[in-house]
Amino acid sequence: MSLKRTPRARNVRPSIRGFKGWTVTLSVGMILPVLLVLFLLFGKMPTLPGSDAPKRVLYEVPENTTASELINNLYERRLIAFPEVLNLVFRVTGWEKRIRAGFYYLPARNSVMGIAKTLTSGEMATRTLTIPEGKTSWEIFAILRRSFPADSLDLATFEELAHSAEFARALGVPADNLEGYLYPDTYVVPFSMKERDLLRLMVLRFHEVIADMPRDRYIVERYGVHGWVTLASIVEKEAAVNREQRRIAGVFTNRLRQGWSLGADPTVRYALRKLTGPLRSEDLRSASPYNTRRFRGLPPGPVCNPGESALLATLNPEKTRMMFFVAKDDGSREHYFSVTYAEHNVLKEQAAANREKMRELLARQADSLLAAAEAEIEAPADKTDPESPAAPAVREAKISEADARPDTARKPRPAHPLDTLARREAKKTPR
Repeated sequence: MSLKRTPRARNVRPSIRGFKGWTVTLSVGMILPVLLVLFLLFGKMPTLPGSDAPKRVLYEVPENTTASELINNLYERRLIAFPEVLNLVFRVTGWEKRIRAGFYYLPARNSVMGIAKTLTSGEMATRTLTIPEGKTSWEIFAILRRSFPADSLDLATFEELAHSAEFARALGVPADNLEGYLYPDTYVVPFSMKERDLLRLMVLRFHEVIADMPRDRYIVERYGVHGWVTLASIVEKEAAVNREQRRIAGVFTNRLRQGWSLGADPTVRYALRKLTGPLRSEDLRSASPYNTRRFRGLPPGPVCNPGESALLATLNPEKTRMMFFVAKDDGSREHYFSVTYAEHNVLKEQAAANREKMRELLARQADSLLAAAEAEIEAPADKTDPESPAAPAVREAKISEADARPDTARKPRPAHPLDTLARREAKKTPR
């Protein structure tokens, strides 16, 4: 009986190569979606093609804006490329309830998470603006309007609040308007600030600045804080250089003590809102109570918003006998000061002579500039560059002029190298 050998079962080992391939495929299939999600959430993507957005965009979120409205607007303005991803972020995180109205700076290249965090952080975009000394309330509004987005500030609202007695009292201003109390300074303000907030900010800054200033001075004891600020505003407008503020304040203090009129042109200009240009005779006869050319004492209120140096100069005026001053008009922006009216008239004549000299100087400077410009324009035509086509013509004209002289005046002259070169060039040029 023959026995058949049963074949031994083989150990079936899985293919290592196949296992590795399957593992790689599975890993890639798991990693790619994760990477895609991370890229969509955190990758800084440029704006959509065709966008002309700058590096940083000032973006406004209006009041009561919903998440969907916000996302649609961002997409329409080409500030995001994948609105669905931002919508998903808002829903998953619940940040859609944290969207706050206001202005924000959005980089043109930003991630979805970056935009979501910015618009829900409450960190509003700010602007640094400077209000110079000596500006009126309407000039300050013009500065603010240039610094804020279009149509975000309203002139009528600003003027109404600036001249509201109730609003002034609420801010601790001892007057029926805010003129003179809008302190000139550099402010960092959010774009979302409105007229009322801006006015309050400047008035509060005024109170901060004067808090430590002495009040036991003549101007305050005699005319109160409002009179002090009023005179300081006139000193601010009259003194073109700070070093003259105390002396000018001394002159006005002397006039107030003597019962004279201040005779300050800035008060007339304020009354007429004519801040530049010459004042005419009828202007100086204005019946406005601000006209210190016509009425004695202080005007009803400030004529600008003075700075710290003018406020201090008015508290501490120079002790002087001077009663008059007139602008030198010599380019220094300084004044002549005098005690008597006769001296004042002499200095006025000197100032008139200075003005005439300045006119002549400016006229000479203008003539010099014009002559220099004309010479620069004509300079290329005067050059006799041998390579220039005009050079032979210029030389030929000079030769013809010499030939036209009498024979006795003519002297034989050797051929000039430039003439030889010009003739050679003329032969090469086809006719």
